[in-house]
Amino acid sequence: MKVQVEEKPFLANGRHTTTITEVTEGKSENKGVPFFNCRFENKDGFVNNRFYLSEPGQPIMAEFFQAVGIEEQEVDTQELVGKEISIDVHERTYPDPESQQEKTIKEARYFQAAGQSDTSDAIN
Repeated sequence: MKVQVEEKPFLANGRHTTTITEVTEGKSENKGVPFFNCRFENKDGFVNNRFYLSEPGQPIMAEFFQAVGIEEQEVDTQELVGKEISIDVHERTYPDPESQQEKTIKEARYFQAAGQSDTSDAIN
């Protein structure tokens, strides 16, 4: 069997300088909460992260927007594409609301301006 891999691996856990290469929008599968998803990428790999447009998501988005240098109250998410940012990649486990089975995902947190305590280079 021949197998062709056309995707980068997930970023390893830890701090990385990344470039936002894609932003998509959607609604959560369980409660229909709107979100936007950013793909954070560098030469070593990528991670996707959802930002929920909910009250608990507000401080996370504020930290994220500050790290990419956006101070406006209202943002067109497509303006994020091409921005560099330092992220901490980690794994989070949670119970799936439908099946109650544990799921583990990789996600970004602890957003900082690019160049602060970074271990990897953003994509060019």
